Amino acid sequence: MAVAAADAPEPTRALLRRFDVVLFDLDGTLTDPEIGITTSYRYALAAVGRSVADDVDLSWMIGPPIGENLVLAGVTPQELPVAIDAYRRRHNPVGLFEAELVPGIPALLERLHGQGVRIALATGKPARDGRLTLEHFGLAPFFEVVAGNTDTGRLNKGEVVADALRQLGDPDPSRVVMVGDRRHDIEGAAVNGIASIGVTWGFAIDGELAASHADVVVTSVDDLAGLLVRRPGSSQPAGDARQPDGPVLESAGP
Repeated sequence: MAVAAADAPEPTRALLRRFDVVLFDLDGTLTDPEIGITTSYRYALAAVGRSVADDVDLSWMIGPPIGENLVLAGVTPQELPVAIDAYRRRHNPVGLFEAELVPGIPALLERLHGQGVRIALATGKPARDGRLTLEHFGLAPFFEVVAGNTDTGRLNKGEVVADALRQLGDPDPSRVVMVGDRRHDIEGAAVNGIASIGVTWGFAIDGELAASHADVVVTSVDDLAGLLVRRPGSSQPAGDARQPDGPVLESAGP
C-alpha cells in the first residue's frame, strides 16, 4: 500500500524524525554491482566444477556473505576455500570496478554530510572491498566508518552492523537508521535495536523487505532523501509529516 508521509501508520511515523547516524549497505543500495558480482560467482563455481549457464539468474547472490551464497549454490565444505579464492581472484581486480553508482546517491550523501549527519558503511563485502569501492567512486570522504565482513564472509549482517556502531562510539540507537536493499540489512538493524529503511532499487525479491519487517520501504532515492535530509532551519527531515509535499512511501507496516 502506498501512503503519504502525513498519513503513514506507525512505525513509519517514527522515521519522521532527525537521525544523527545513517548506516548504508553497499551492493544494491549505493551501487548496482550485478555484472561484477554475478560474473565472479560464475567464475568461482566453474573453478569447482559447478559451471552455471549464462541464462541462469544469479542476482539473488548479491548481498549475502560469499560463503553462504556458495553453499546455497551447491558448493561443499571441502570445495568452499577453492571457490572463495577463485571468486576473489576475479572480483578483486576486475568485478569490484564493474559496479555503477545508483543515480542520485552521491548528491544524497553530500547533503547528509553537509548537515552533519554521521555516515557509515555496513556491508556484507569485506571491509577492504568496501573501502576500495567508496574510494573508486569518490564517496570515501562522506563516510566516517567502514564496517564489513571477513575475507571468508563468516559474519552475519547483525555482526557487521554491531561493528559499525562500535566504531562510531555506540551512538544512541534511537538516532540511528540502517538503509539497505535485502532482508539481511533489515534483520541486522533489528538485532541491534535500530530503525531500518528498505530500498526497492536493489535485489530483494518481491515482498522480501516487508516480510523482514522493514520500518518503511522507499521506491526512489528522492523518497529516501525525504526521510533523511532535514529542511533548512529545521531539525525535521525534508519529508516531515507537517510538510504537505512530503514523499510518497510504500509502508512496510500493517
